[in-house]
Amino acid sequence: MKNKSKYLIKNVVLFSLSSFLPKVFAFVLVPIYTSCLSTEEFGLVDLVSTTTNLLLPIFSLDIHDAVLRFIMDSKYKKNEVLTITLFVNFFGFIILSLLMSIVYYTRLTNMPSYFFIYSCILFIFNTLQNSFIMYSKGIEKVKNIVVSSTLLSITTIILNILFLTVIKMGVHGYLLSILIGYFVSIIYIIISTKLYKEIKINYINKKLMKEMVKYSIPLIFSVVAWWINNASDRYIITWMIGVSASGIYAMSYKIPNIISIFYGIFSQAWSISAIKEFNKEDYDGFIGNIYMILNTLLCLLCSFIIISNIFVSKLLFKGEFFSAWQSIPILIYAILFYSNAMFLGNIFVAVKDTKFISISTIIGAIVNTILNIVLIYVFGIIGAAIATLIGYFTIYLLRSIFIKKYIILRCNYKQLIFSYLLLLIQTVLALYGNKYIVIQIALFLTIIILYKNYIAKIFTKIISSIKNKLKTEKEM
Repeated sequence: MKNKSKYLIKNVVLFSLSSFLPKVFAFVLVPIYTSCLSTEEFGLVDLVSTTTNLLLPIFSLDIHDAVLRFIMDSKYKKNEVLTITLFVNFFGFIILSLLMSIVYYTRLTNMPSYFFIYSCILFIFNTLQNSFIMYSKGIEKVKNIVVSSTLLSITTIILNILFLTVIKMGVHGYLLSILIGYFVSIIYIIISTKLYKEIKINYINKKLMKEMVKYSIPLIFSVVAWWINNASDRYIITWMIGVSASGIYAMSYKIPNIISIFYGIFSQAWSISAIKEFNKEDYDGFIGNIYMILNTLLCLLCSFIIISNIFVSKLLFKGEFFSAWQSIPILIYAILFYSNAMFLGNIFVAVKDTKFISISTIIGAIVNTILNIVLIYVFGIIGAAIATLIGYFTIYLLRSIFIKKYIILRCNYKQLIFSYLLLLIQTVLALYGNKYIVIQIALFLTIIILYKNYIAKIFTKIISSIKNKLKTEKEM
């Protein structure tokens, strides 16, 4: 178990280097976005991003999610997996471009022309980068992924500042900076990992392609269903309230995304360990222990950010955007269940049960969509946040129940449930602003006491790692 933990921690540290600081800088740039873009403009650029996220799994057949699983299986040739992935990606790009052209020229929507252009280019850049990252994970080129992801973030951030504040390019500057960031990242990872040597354009293994597509197709429904959970509320808000309200709601995700950043870093490392270290009985308690440590960090982070919500919102959000604070506590609580559902999802991936991943996510999406229509009508923007929370919880609950088919998780469920209830109380109190801030702080301290043993474990591991590193450096 010690070696398993070391491997996971090493990868978490590496992915942290590529994700944490750039994301922090992006977070600090929120005041620039709120001052340089109107609520309507931000709503529009957010729709470009969310639309691309919907189109990505459909037109690429979500093939990049098959890459990691097949690359790590020694019976498949890596270069054949990569070639098939690129073939599917480019074929999907051609079909999407044709359909986008038809939609634009037949005036089926009143979206401006650049909406379609940016969406198509963002699609191909996004799917290529995802595929190359998954391939690099499979061949354990983690350091290359770190540099590639760092280049993407830093390039985007620098160009954001340049295009928005200096050149004043507005919406085009915001979107163009993202595209250039992806381009730089893709070029680096192709050259640094020598991926160009693995591509065999003249041969496609049709049998392997069928296997990969068979594996990835159920995941299309899962990813689309996640998209419905994550983004459909913005379209419904646009439809029922307006683009401006959608922009405010999109901005309300900025603070909860701190938790997403944390889990995203962990997830990149965990997706590798879940496949490598899976065993049904979890004999050494490795998976159960990681699950409890993850929840310790998630609960503490969620509670602390909810307490800080009003203060941080005042610093970041300008003008009309400040009203976004009202949805934030609910979205923070929602992301707790999203992170847990994703953790369990990686175990289903390890046993190749992509069908249940899709089924659970689709059920959550259906619940979310129905509640969106009802609750947005009744409560406005906050209704969308409540619908998202219930949708995520539904997925988490289903996966928690059916995961027992594959693994016996050795963890303290009573402790988990109690901490979730404490966070629920805090979330409700936070809807009243800072009126009950003292009670919120008391709940935060209670969660610390509840998880004191796991907090001690975390600090012990950190101190031990530092001591070992210092010892190694002295011996050198």
